[in-house]
Amino acid sequence: MGRTSSPTIRALQARLADRVHRLPVPRVQNVLMATTDRNLALALLGCENDLEHVVFARIATGKADRVRSELAIMEHRRVAAEYVRSALVALLAALESSEKADGRTGYWRPRRGGDPP
Repeated sequence: MGRTSSPTIRALQARLADRVHRLPVPRVQNVLMATTDRNLALALLGCENDLEHVVFARIATGKADRVRSELAIMEHRRVAAEYVRSALVALLAALESSEKADGRTGYWRPRRGGDPP
């Protein structure tokens, strides 16, 4: 992958692989599913096959197909290493804390008339 296979990115991807293997499966699955398809593809760009395999095993088939499509597009374009690093840092932060991946909010429940504000 040329620019995306820097030592920094390889180290971040190794850290991601460690977290994906060590953390509880539901936690990993929830974070991966909450990450946008494009950011997940960026994080996996140029990674080892083992990491890619375990990540795809933790997400729904439809999402895995979308991420594979994003990866196929990215592999034919020049993606700056900074974008890959940024996606990896955000994904690792989400796995290591209680934050949502990508800083997005989760489910929004509309209030009912009797619900407190």
